Amino acid sequence: MKVTQVIEVGPVKGYYVSSFRNDQGYNELEFQFEGAELKTSMSEDFMKRLHKALGEKLTTLAQRRVDEAKELVETEDE
Repeated sequence: MKVTQVIEVGPVKGYYVSSFRNDQGYNELEFQFEGAELKTSMSEDFMKRLHKALGEKLTTLAQRRVDEAKELVETEDE
């Protein structure tokens, strides 16, 4: 049986990425929340996958904003 737990802590207030690897060869990442923090470590491969996923998400958000701006300009031109 697998037991999981979800803890909702609100929006991220800050983060820290270590510039060194820990004893197991993993890079450390810390997120700060109001009244809480999350420390984790990840492999370089995982960091690359996270970077790709964040880049894709940011590209999607940017394209959505461009489309909304074009639509607004078209509406104002009418």
